[in-house]
Amino acid sequence: MSIPYTSTSQAIKGYSDSALAKSERADCVVRAIASAFDLEYDKAHQWVANKFKRQFRKGTFGFPTGMNAMSDNNTRFNYKRTKTIDAKYLTTNNGKSKMTVGTFAKEYNTGTYIIRVDRHAFTIKDGSVIGNPDDATKLRKIIKNAWKIG
Repeated sequence: MSIPYTSTSQAIKGYSDSALAKSERADCVVRAIASAFDLEYDKAHQWVANKFKRQFRKGTFGFPTGMNAMSDNNTRFNYKRTKTIDAKYLTTNNGKSKMTVGTFAKEYNTGTYIIRVDRHAFTIKDGSVIGNPDDATKLRKIIKNAWKIG
């Protein structure tokens, strides 16, 4: 079972032509920001480096804290606001287990969301995953954080 998938090269402006994207790794947050905020890859790369102090070819540390701060401060970026999806909506009725990617995709099938799972981030836009191909097939991954964009 899987959910719809849109390739990064189709979803992110300038991704296929970017020399920076071809030499990068551990850039899932950059790709999530680019696809969710409708930015060119290189512009998103620069913004993530400035905002989250991301170093070239390294992961993005402090990403959840920074995204929550953008939500709390009602910050606009590329004319879009960020809204943190409260953890209480990511838990099941008994409050023990967290929501999975598959459940989230069913319940939040319209709109744009940045999803953070363990050590990874991607975008779900109108029910379609933008990220790595396995993000659309590994539906049992537990969601750590989610933000609505727009």
